[in-house]
Parts: sequence; C-alpha cells; structure tokens
Amino acid sequence: ELGKQWYQRRVRETCFFPVFLAAPYRVIMTQGLDTLRKLDLYKKIPHDLTKGTLVGAFVSVGCTALIVYLMFAELVLYSNGSLETSIFVSYLKQEEDVPLRVNMTILDKSCRDIEIDIRNTHGHTQNVKTVAKIQKQDDCNLVGVISIKKTSGAIVVVPHKGDDYIDKEYKVIPEDPGAIHHKPCQQPPKDWVPPDNYKPPEGFKLIAQPKNKLMNHEIYSMEFGSKLPENHRWDEVLSTETEAFKALKNLRRDMPVEISHDYQLKLVPTTFIDQNKHKTETYQCTYGYQNFILASPRGVLPPSIIFRYEISPMEIKYQYVRKPLYHLLTMNCAIIGGVVTVAGLIDKILFNTHELIRQKVLIGKLS
Repeated sequence: ELGKQWYQRRVRETCFFPVFLAAPYRVIMTQGLDTLRKLDLYKKIPHDLTKGTLVGAFVSVGCTALIVYLMFAELVLYSNGSLETSIFVSYLKQEEDVPLRVNMTILDKSCRDIEIDIRNTHGHTQNVKTVAKIQKQDDCNLVGVISIKKTSGAIVVVPHKGDDYIDKEYKVIPEDPGAIHHKPCQQPPKDWVPPDNYKPPEGFKLIAQPKNKLMNHEIYSMEFGSKLPENHRWDEVLSTETEAFKALKNLRRDMPVEISHDYQLKLVPTTFIDQNKHKTETYQCTYGYQNFILASPRGVLPPSIIFRYEISPMEIKYQYVRKPLYHLLTMNCAIIGGVVTVAGLIDKILFNTHELIRQKVLIGKLS
C-alpha cells in the first residue's frame, strides 16, 4: 500500500512538473502564501482567547435586528423609487387642446336663456356645443368638457343671443349703438307684448331680453387637463397642493344687482410620471376675481360670467425615479458597518463599566 501511494504521488509530480522543479515550487508556494497572510487586515483571534458575555449577547441581538430592519427599509425605498420635482420652460404643443371639465349652475335661469362661448384674444367667438344644459327646477346646471387652445382666451357664459326667452321683456334701442344723437324713444311698459303688426320708430329696433338679468352662479368644479392620478404614491404631492388643482371648487356668487363676474385664471402645466413611465398631464390653477357693470351708449348691457385664462410657460414635473443598484449596495454596506461599529462601542462601554464595578466590589472599595 505504501508503495502504491509513493507511485501515484510520483506520477502526479512527473505529469505536471519536472522532478527537478518540485522542490523549488513548494518553497515558492509556501513563501507566497505566508506573504499573502501578512496582508490580512482582519487578524483572527484564537477561539480560546475569546469569552462571551450576557451583555454582549443582548447587544448582538439588538444589532442584528436593527441591521435587518434598516436593510429591509432601504430595499422598500429602492423598489418604490424617490420623488423628484423639476421646473423648466415648457414647450406647448399647439396642435393639442386642453380639456376643461366644468360643472356649475346658473341660479334662477332657464337653460334656454344660456349660451357658452369661447373667445380668443382677437375677439373671435365660437359657440360651445359640448356642455349639457340640465334644468333643475329654477336653475340651469352646466356639465361637460370644453376643449380650449393652448393660447390666452376666455370662456363666456352669456344670456341667449336670440329672442327665444322663456320669461322676456321688450326694449326699443337704436339700430346704431354709437348714434347717441337720436332722441330717446319712449320704452314700452314692463309686461308689454308687441302685436304682430308692430313697427318700431325710424332708427330704432325691437329686442327681447330676459326679465331676470342676474348671473348668479355656483361652481362645483372646474378642472383643466387630465384627471389627477389616483395612485396612492402621489398622495405626498396631492395632500399639500390639492387646492392648486381644484381652485375653482364650491364657489358661489350671489349678487342682488345686475353685474358681470370676471375670473382671471393662471394655469401652470403639471406632469406626473410614475415608475412605469405613464404620463398624466394636468394644470394647476390660481385665480383672481372682480365684478363690474357692462355699459354702453345705449345703456347697461346684460351681465355675463367671464373666465379669462392664460397658460404659464413654466412647467412643473413630478417623477418617480428608481435609484441605481450600486446605491442600494452602498447603503447596505453603510448600514452594516455603522451599526456594527456603534454596537461594538456600546458593548465595550457596558463591559468595561461592569468589570470596573465588579472589581471594586471584590476588593471592597465600592461605597
């Protein structure tokens, strides 16, 4: 058996190395390994020289539990991503319209006496047909979506332009509003209805107006852009800035006089981008309000409700960004190293204090 082992060892040495290189190879490998061992920064203490303590056990268990908790929390934060906010100059795509979702009620008005127009800065007016008019007893509820251009303009709620009023009164006015040199024409009685063969005086015309000219209203909601994302991850943003997205909400204007209501709206484009790169484009809104009486040479004009809007060139973007993997690894290393170091200091302080007290008790010097 000994001869067999010698023969196999001899075959292995002669197969890989020549016989005359076997001895130098062993010397080089032994010295090289000894040199590598000297580079060890973590010298090992023999097990016979270590001693476990009860205080050290409690500190170790607490240290391990804290490391597990912090690493799990860091993993959750890494998987959810972090919220980043940026403000930059926006490029408005003019070919895209902005949806406006409106829900408001005109008080004490018939829906047949109400129209909604869109007016641009050049005075061009376009009638809106996408808003439903729902008669609720004496009030008219306006619900629908209006598409507006990404330029400054106004949305105007006005009395009906024609003569098709439910409750109307007649007036005789000059055909030319600027011709104030006309002699004043005697106005018909309040409840007067013109006969079929009635002809107004020369230079005047007959018009019909609603008897109730008040434009009192209540705005339930008026939101620009897409609906706000319902993902709970956006609660951090929406909990503090919900009023900016729903500025015109639950507003009531009830005036006893015939005045026009003017809202000045400033819209700020806002984009939400989640981890799946799903984009939601909406608008934050702030507004100012004033009221006034519309007058002309022919008298006071019927009041209206005007929403003037202007889109800001600045855009706000909220985006969830997942940090790179090396950030997670770095944080885990920092957690382990920091907790272990602090736990070692605590263990040393407790152990040395315990030993000092124990020694004083043994020699009877503890007073």
